[in-house]
Amino acid sequence: MKSIGKIMAVAGLFGLMPVSTSADTMFGIYAGAGTWEQQFSGDVSSGNSTVDVEDDLALDDDSNTVFYVALEHGVPLLPNIRAQHFAIDVDGSNVLSRSIEFNGETFELSEDINTAIDLRQSDAVLYYEVLDNYLSLDVGLAVSFIEGSIDVASASQNARAEFDEVLPMAYVKTRVDLPLTGLWLGAEAQGVSYQDNSLMEFNAQLGYESKLGFGIEAGWRSVRIEVAEFDDVDSAKIDISGPYAALNYHF
Repeated sequence: MKSIGKIMAVAGLFGLMPVSTSADTMFGIYAGAGTWEQQFSGDVSSGNSTVDVEDDLALDDDSNTVFYVALEHGVPLLPNIRAQHFAIDVDGSNVLSRSIEFNGETFELSEDINTAIDLRQSDAVLYYEVLDNYLSLDVGLAVSFIEGSIDVASASQNARAEFDEVLPMAYVKTRVDLPLTGLWLGAEAQGVSYQDNSLMEFNAQLGYESKLGFGIEAGWRSVRIEVAEFDDVDSAKIDISGPYAALNYHF
């Protein structure tokens, strides 16, 4: 994938975006950290077999960390900045009900296999506040740095597929503050789609913020991946979804 070219192309479009129409927020920092309960479905191919992550790899549901920090300011023309990160570190064990081939290694019917998937995604987001009152709306560009590996092993052999990519994605976030309660409703999405590849991320949340700036949020988070020729991975269609909860702070 020509990642640098894609980033430059999207960055060029980003430069044409409208700047914030509100000057309510002169300076603010937003930060949050929590746990995401992850459930997995879909399939992946690295060779001649399409491997189902539930039926063949028997991946366990798991929980991993998510966190973000954002800096907002009142400087005209300059975008606000947000950094965010999530991790996937999941294992599975299964007795195969069929033979599968993964990255050059064949695992036979009735063979015991162990699978480990490790993925790290870090995002740098540049965005503008289009609205900033009881209803807020942010739009911008996220650049995602993705790296990870899939290991499938039996007693006699091991197959490993690695991937490492940089992707630009459109970013949008909205929030509605419920008057006099400290409660708020929000949603956030980012994604990119081109040729046979797409990465879509979405979360919706309900939160509470105290007058001191401390708060809590909980909701549903979903990541959907569809790729072709992603380094050692020939193709993949993976859905990672589940509830999450986080503590946050704003000042």
